[in-house]
Amino acid sequence: MAAPIIQHDPPHDPRDDPDHPIPSLAVIDVATYKKGGGADLFIIVASPLAADQGSLTRLLDKIEGYLRHILSEEFRTEAGVPSPENTSIIVNLHSDSDRAAWDLVERSKAWVENNHASLRAEILKSHGPGGPSNNTLETDA
Repeated sequence: MAAPIIQHDPPHDPRDDPDHPIPSLAVIDVATYKKGGGADLFIIVASPLAADQGSLTRLLDKIEGYLRHILSEEFRTEAGVPSPENTSIIVNLHSDSDRAAWDLVERSKAWVENNHASLRAEILKSHGPGGPSNNTLETDA
């Protein structure tokens, strides 16, 4: 099943950096809400993430923003009560991202679980010409 992307104009955030692999900290990149409750929230890192302190801090800040959303009334209205069993943050990392980014996600799992979600990192899958459109997300959830 394909779902259309909702276009919106989020307010400008002074922390935005369009040249960084994590350009916006205040935006949920992709969210799929499950009919039975819960959600999968995706952080998309489409270019290689380096091991510098600024980049790793941006990744943590992005995860923290997702956790604030998961703990919000808005989330409960859309997805019900979150738990690590029904709500996930999936960090899609570019395949050339530094090992430190993968390790940071691994070390952050307990923090995220204590905030009612699970956390994992996956390699960002890219599609060439003729592949799935960036305007839909297909899911079996």
